[in-house]
Amino acid sequence: MGGSSSKASAPKEDKWATFRNNIRSNVEDEIARKMMMQREVQMAVNIARARDTLNYFGSAWLTLVTGSSLAHAMGRPVPPVVGVPIVIGALALGNIADMAYGNKLNRVVNEAEYIMEFERGRFVPPKQATFSKFYTEEEKKVYYDESTPVGEVLPGSLIFGSPQKFLSG
Repeated sequence: MGGSSSKASAPKEDKWATFRNNIRSNVEDEIARKMMMQREVQMAVNIARARDTLNYFGSAWLTLVTGSSLAHAMGRPVPPVVGVPIVIGALALGNIADMAYGNKLNRVVNEAEYIMEFERGRFVPPKQATFSKFYTEEEKKVYYDESTPVGEVLPGSLIFGSPQKFLSG
């Protein structure tokens, strides 16, 4: 009597569960696609920004180097201090060129993956954050180790005193 109706509802529940799972999977895939597109756009913008910076600062640096080289070749005195921006500019432009045309972005992504996998404790928010409950006790232990609050570190502690002393009276 009652057994026949329960047997008939079981396939319907399975059908609805499958339907819900398919919908959930499709929504998750769509969200993942949008996140992937957002990531690719952001990476492309970073590379384009590096190339633009390289064009502007590279031109300025090249003008400085050319001018100082021509002055030196013509026998005019070039102050030694001109060497500082030439060297620092070369290092900075090398870094920007690595981002614009090299594999710096790949190295940064690899380092980020390493940090996300092995140093998750760095991402633990303060205890008051509503989502701090989603971090494991081990991750929280890494973040909430025995460290000194910034207010108790010199020179601020000399000027303002300890926050605990101030609050307690």
